[in-house]
Amino acid sequence: MFSSAVTSVPSYIIITKLGLLDNYLAVILPAFQSTLGLYLMKQFMETLPDSVLESARIDGAHEVYVFWKIAMPMVKPAYITLIILMFQNLWNIISPYTYSEQMKTLPQALSQILAGGIARTGASSAVSLLMMSVPLLFFIFSQSQVIETMSTSGMKD
Repeated sequence: MFSSAVTSVPSYIIITKLGLLDNYLAVILPAFQSTLGLYLMKQFMETLPDSVLESARIDGAHEVYVFWKIAMPMVKPAYITLIILMFQNLWNIISPYTYSEQMKTLPQALSQILAGGIARTGASSAVSLLMMSVPLLFFIFSQSQVIETMSTSGMKD
């Protein structure tokens, strides 16, 4: 709902108060506030057949059991898709919360290499290939789950 420019100062204050500056948790934790995950899971869970959930309740299953043992396996394609999208987002982030050389992310290192000019073309190409290959391999190995998510979206019984 809000631009990242609007939320950057409060996010920085929160990360500072939590003592997470120059820490990888400062990169990972802000990703949990993404509304995409909430929207994707809500839309996918609405497609679950009520008859399956009601039959589990009639058989005596409590709500926690219905959620973890029945609903979550049925929405596995949605949360696998969400994991892929969040991984891709976090993989390409340039964090404003990390300052030291040891905590530098790969996109930050790539921007420094690119600043070296034409002499660093080989190194920048190698880093670019590495940055591209990891998400590509991640997607290839989980492609069937993403396709299943897309094929079952919009279906209702």
